[in-house]
Amino acid sequence: MIAPKLFRALGRVHLWMGVAVGFQVVIWFVSGLFMVWFPIDEVRGSHLRANQPPASLNWPADALSAATLAEQLGDPVMSLEARMLLNEPVWLVRTHTGRGLYDARTGEALGLIDQDQASEIARTRYAGRGEMSDIRLLASPPREAGLSTPAWAAVFSGPDRATLYVNAQTGDLRAVRTPLWRTFDWFWGLHIMDWSTRENFNSWWVKMTTLLAVLFALTGVGLTVIRLWPR
Repeated sequence: MIAPKLFRALGRVHLWMGVAVGFQVVIWFVSGLFMVWFPIDEVRGSHLRANQPPASLNWPADALSAATLAEQLGDPVMSLEARMLLNEPVWLVRTHTGRGLYDARTGEALGLIDQDQASEIARTRYAGRGEMSDIRLLASPPREAGLSTPAWAAVFSGPDRATLYVNAQTGDLRAVRTPLWRTFDWFWGLHIMDWSTRENFNSWWVKMTTLLAVLFALTGVGLTVIRLWPR
């Protein structure tokens, strides 16, 4: 009787595969369900970003040209971008050491944007409910900011409980984070089995567990086929 022996053997393998990966499989189902439940734009806080009309570039006639500024800086310039920072003309310059803002007329380095500028940018770009309750400069922003450079963290009260991260070097709104995003991020870490950085979805942990889960599923299929196959 090959079938009963095979059934018992597959049953043992299936049991031990379930012991090995059953808890993680449940985590995959629960975390996957949570992550597909909410629209990704809502998770990213896109609805909390105010729509901005195209900014008019009121470039002054006495502004330095890109070539003049690049020559004045001395360091090799990778790119220059003319833009307005709160209605003031500036050059955004990128070199091998990073990015920075420069006065369009004088070429003077502006350094990091100050608290008043960051507050105005955050209030202008926020489309949610609530008022700004705190703003602080972070020399080393947390991972959720998506920045390795200093950033201003503007915290808004109200039902959204949103935090807006403004790049202190460029004045750009880098990220909008809410409790929903942080919960999503936590489930994502569980899902890919990267509990620290939550970025490595190709680790040996997840590869090994996935392989065991496939064997668990295949032994289950085998048990079902043997059980239901006509005698």
